Amino acid sequence: MLALLPLIPLFLTPLATATPTASHNTSPKTCKEYTIPLTITAGTYIWGLPNLTTNYDATAFTNNLSRWDANETFHPISGFENATLNVEISGSFCAPTSGEASTVLIATHGVGFDRTYWDPSIQPEKYSFVDYAIAKGYSVFYYDRLGVAGSSEISGYQTQVSLQVAILSQLITLTRSGHFTPSPPAKVILLGHSFGSVVSNALLATNPALVDGAILTGIGYHVPDTAVSFEAWQVRVAGLVSPGRWRQLDGGWVTWVDIWANVNTFFKAPFYDQKVVEYAEARKQPFSLMEIITLAITDLHSPNFTGPVLVMSGEFDLIFCTGNCKPILEPYAKPYFPASKDLEVYVQPGSGHGINLSGS
Repeated sequence: MLALLPLIPLFLTPLATATPTASHNTSPKTCKEYTIPLTITAGTYIWGLPNLTTNYDATAFTNNLSRWDANETFHPISGFENATLNVEISGSFCAPTSGEASTVLIATHGVGFDRTYWDPSIQPEKYSFVDYAIAKGYSVFYYDRLGVAGSSEISGYQTQVSLQVAILSQLITLTRSGHFTPSPPAKVILLGHSFGSVVSNALLATNPALVDGAILTGIGYHVPDTAVSFEAWQVRVAGLVSPGRWRQLDGGWVTWVDIWANVNTFFKAPFYDQKVVEYAEARKQPFSLMEIITLAITDLHSPNFTGPVLVMSGEFDLIFCTGNCKPILEPYAKPYFPASKDLEVYVQPGSGHGINLSGS
């Protein structure tokens, strides 16, 4: 697959067999942490409902969103406006110690995670995408999305797809200018998971000339039941679930109710390690209501993107395939990239939505 060919083994085989421990020991990486100030401008939708202050409110929101006629009865958006924000984005840039890589991957995580999704500290020889990519000669910039972990806080009623796309666009421009490397890289490839794939895909749709290729994981283009994930999560107001961590966040930030809701939406028995699930639950991050709302109305058709694209989701992805990606991922994904010179669509056997943490 042209520029993406060396990465395909990571996705087509379990990390445990594709990247043995020895490959990490022989491919050391050099990493640097960044806090990047940005000024972003984007068109944004305006929250149109009363703010959530209790978990009764969160339950009512889920109930209204899950109605089969929600498109006619539920109206969480009241208008549209242009927004300009000054933000700081926290990220890590890792490169092979042996020398400069000519291709940089920019990795955007999904909801419920921070940037360590790409480089977890638990069993990195099996689950670290960053280590694997470094071993293959790539550099990786991976960052906390706006509102998450080390990046700037923002209202959960404001942060949304368009703001995240504006941030990604500027990060790409910085990468291409050589901000992270001694000289500008030859190629920049987007890597996303879940909401991060939506953000990456939206950039392909709106600014296709910025990047050379894309790897979109944990995504789908035909969701049989769009509300199933909210029902499975049983969302709660994040600041009420964990006041010690999230007291400062407004009611637009929510999280799932417990570890079993995490398993229900991100994993699939028996294809996970319980210790990895516990690690993911301990590090979970809240997600924004407006990100979920705008995800559903963002046009991902990318008719002018000509670079290679890999679309990959787990066989049992609940969030984007309602539990079975096999019959619906490829036929619905292909029309979104009609000009791609090399489109690959792949369903990973034995994986749920949290594809990077799947495998036992």
